[in-house]
Amino acid sequence: MLGLAISLAAQAFENRVDKQGEPYILHCLHVMKRVDEENRIPAILHDYIEDIFETSFKVGFNQLRQLGFEEDDIRVIDILTHRKEDDYLSVYIKKIATCPRATQIKLQDLRHNSNISRIKGALTKAHFDRIEKYHAAYQYLSKT
Repeated sequence: MLGLAISLAAQAFENRVDKQGEPYILHCLHVMKRVDEENRIPAILHDYIEDIFETSFKVGFNQLRQLGFEEDDIRVIDILTHRKEDDYLSVYIKKIATCPRATQIKLQDLRHNSNISRIKGALTKAHFDRIEKYHAAYQYLSKT
């Protein structure tokens, strides 16, 4: 199933780049490589539903079920999926903190997203604001 998850993520993010202009799949692989074995599937797919099924998360979760992914892995991916209506820190991050598996994955995601050496060009206020938000989330999740 891990091979299928990697293939699914690679296809989904085939033509996408991250904020630094790098292939987006490299971020997913980076996060996946830094979690324990039981968390690799939700780690590689941590942005899949949110980024690919922007208008219908239900369709994305149904697809994962039809492909045979374990319900527990889907639950972790669901927890990691940020809904636009949920405030980032007060709702989304607090929800992640209730699940040790999601917390482990999100901490690796935040570490990678906060790495300023990945930013090309000059740092802007938007970069600092995002890093500040990620730092607050990291601090909160590190204490759970």
